[in-house]
Amino acid sequence: MGKKRVLGEVKPIDKVWLSKKELCAYLGVSDRYIEATININPKIEVYRISERIYLYNKQNIDEMIKKARI
Repeated sequence: MGKKRVLGEVKPIDKVWLSKKELCAYLGVSDRYIEATININPKIEVYRISERIYLYNKQNIDEMIKKARI
């Protein structure tokens, strides 16, 4: 009678940008550590969206961690 509706599968994707709260959880550090260390690192892409909202590039964070390997 009517057309059968076929829906596609929704696949999870990796986030490209993290908020400060997400970054704290991802790294397991406090927000003060982020402010003192990450925000002043020129190799990390940080975008200030508003007065209190910052977005961090997850790929840059992962590269920073890989380079810090002992």
